[in-house]
Amino acid sequence: MGKKVLLAVMTAALCALLAGCFPWSAEDSYKLPKPPRGYENLTAAVSKTRRELELEHSATVEDVPPATGDNTSAVQLLDMDDDGTQETAVTFFRVVGAELPLRICFYTQQEDERYVLTGVVRGEGDSVYAVHYADVDGIRDPRTGRTCKEVVVSWQLGGQANYLGVYAVNEGDGQMLASAAYDSYRLTDLDQNGLMEVAIGTVDRVENTGKVTLYGWNTAEDIMVVQETALSVGTTAIRSMRANFVKEFAPALYVVSDLLDGSKAVDVIAMKNAQPVNLALDKDGMVSRECSSSYRDLTLSDVNSDNILELPRPRQLESYPNADGSWLADWVQYDARGRASTICTTYHCVVDGWYLVIPDHWQSRLVIYRNDTVSGQRAVVFALWQGEDKEPLPFLSIYRLTGASRSLRATSGNRFVLAEDSNTIYAAAFYNTWDCGLDENELLENFRLIVSSWSGE
Repeated sequence: MGKKVLLAVMTAALCALLAGCFPWSAEDSYKLPKPPRGYENLTAAVSKTRRELELEHSATVEDVPPATGDNTSAVQLLDMDDDGTQETAVTFFRVVGAELPLRICFYTQQEDERYVLTGVVRGEGDSVYAVHYADVDGIRDPRTGRTCKEVVVSWQLGGQANYLGVYAVNEGDGQMLASAAYDSYRLTDLDQNGLMEVAIGTVDRVENTGKVTLYGWNTAEDIMVVQETALSVGTTAIRSMRANFVKEFAPALYVVSDLLDGSKAVDVIAMKNAQPVNLALDKDGMVSRECSSSYRDLTLSDVNSDNILELPRPRQLESYPNADGSWLADWVQYDARGRASTICTTYHCVVDGWYLVIPDHWQSRLVIYRNDTVSGQRAVVFALWQGEDKEPLPFLSIYRLTGASRSLRATSGNRFVLAEDSNTIYAAAFYNTWDCGLDENELLENFRLIVSSWSGE
């Protein structure tokens, strides 16, 4: 009887709660949440700009967010003065048929949370390829004492991203500080003055020459300063431009280019005596000392994980009749005076996705060849050179194992695991033929997987 009374009391209490004791009604649970007021205000401001452009030009207005880079959203919220508040919103339009069809519109949030259009950058072309926000001129607002970021825009013309503009956005139209055609570009603080410079790489395809032009701000005279330095003679195309460091973390640009003879050059640009210089350029031939026509799978990399890029210098090993000659790479690192020192030597097995740091005492006696006769097992064999008329003496094999039996194969015999992922196991085995000076733990430390890209690019 007591249980029935208790159940009746609990049921009545539950009904009372459902009848109105909660702070919301059943109907409320089906309503969509309201967007924040700031969002509604921004949407209203953007819609107002769109309508005004349509009326002014009697044309269609399209959204054209940047195609690539770190800032690709159609609407971007920014802290332009680094005060910790995202007070600025940016949108991107194309006014079809207008003389300058592209518009980058800047809205500033007011104290009452309204957004007001406070700046416009106009551009020619088909779309915005990329946009960056950085303090270029260091000028401070007299009211707040804070600097304001400038806008660096890559305009896409005729399907090619080849025109760059640097703009100061205050009240009204954006003021162009610099503009140039380009083959490649990068923002960097090469002179370490706290302001970003715009480094633009260009190629003269008639003369087959290249250069890097540095646009930076002279704060003493409050003017844009343009400096340039040459790339390797014979440059036909710039493949990449990466901002990183040389030794002791002095900023540098690494420019990878194709040369007229089919080789690839790496030029290293850094500041020296307040001027940009090419640290890798050989003064006699005017071509980079880091130039190679072979083993092109290797690119700049931080092989020793010190956050400074190293450059590969490939060299071929001895071969024997049953195998092609393999390659090692000596990795060099530059300092701010242009001196290159060898950091380490590696064997890169690009096709299998790994590399091995090679001890110094191996190098003068090393032969490397493949053995891929077993299905699901790709092997690289390290052996000692015994002379032209003798078979090399194997002392180590490294395996890339796939398939259902890979776990069993990875530990069969004297094999041990080096690394693994969901589909592949990398394993190794020493032969009792030569004391190579490494044990299992030391080999594991020297073994690395090749990553597809490096963060500094």
